[in-house]
Amino acid sequence: MSLKEQAYSYIKEKILKNDFAAGTSLSENSLTSEIGVSRTPIREALVSLMGEGLVKQVGGVYLVTPLTHENVQEIYELRTMLETYSLQKTINSIPTEELNQLLDDFDKAFADGDWDEYLQVDIHLHRLITHVANRPVLAQFQHIIRSQVDRTRYINANSQTRMARSIVEHKEIIKWIKERNYPEAKKALEYHLQQVYQEVKLNLNNLR
Repeated sequence: MSLKEQAYSYIKEKILKNDFAAGTSLSENSLTSEIGVSRTPIREALVSLMGEGLVKQVGGVYLVTPLTHENVQEIYELRTMLETYSLQKTINSIPTEELNQLLDDFDKAFADGDWDEYLQVDIHLHRLITHVANRPVLAQFQHIIRSQVDRTRYINANSQTRMARSIVEHKEIIKWIKERNYPEAKKALEYHLQQVYQEVKLNLNNLR
């Protein structure tokens, strides 16, 4: 891992987990001390994060971008469009064996009550849905929206009620993908994303 990648991963994780809250000033000097790298990779990492909408520059100051109700609504509208479009392209190529493994993994994470473990299984399923080969423009859009989506995932962290509902929603999506039934899979995916969006909206004020 390069020094820039090291700085990028560190800062991004802090933003996604709200350790660097919205509006936080990201001092190059402070980050240099925290991460143990020089200012150049720090600056390069911040520029990359600006491209993903996680950081903005006001004058000479880097700030963590706000996550407003309007932002979240737009993120989930775009996510729904991109994921349902991608699903139409991938539904016939996602291996049944991998879907069966995901069902087992969801059950294990839920039984363990481990939100981080559950999120990794969640991410795996959605990456399977959205990985459309030989579509570079779509991949670019997915990369940008993914950073914003990952930021919202942690808003619902440790919500056992959300996890309980989410596992039912995910199993419904997997059921219809296994049957290669796009209309029903699309409806199940849209319903799931709408429920996630509603939960994020409810929990967003807890970040203030």
